[in-house]
Amino acid sequence: MVISQEWSSYREDDTRKTNFVKDKIMNHDWWDKVDYIIDFTRPIYDMIQVCDTDRPCFHLVYEMWDFVIEKVKLEIYKKGKLSRSDNCPFYDAIYQVLIAC
Repeated sequence: MVISQEWSSYREDDTRKTNFVKDKIMNHDWWDKVDYIIDFTRPIYDMIQVCDTDRPCFHLVYEMWDFVIEKVKLEIYKKGKLSRSDNCPFYDAIYQVLIAC
């Protein structure tokens, strides 16, 4: 839709916004960042999905939490091409959020 000639005339009153949307949609670096966010948050989402039930499942959170944290770390370190012994400030920040929950 944004590569169509009609997109430019869609919102003539605010071309700055339409150009911003077009630039984001067409930007491969931006989509790589979106993929990265999805990759490292997927383990959290998967755990939430398992626990989304009418049955008692709080015990599952305790069983899965360490595994989820390790999967998040794996994705972050894989993207940064880091070894498991390297320090990663981004992971440290995410880890602090995860253990505070």
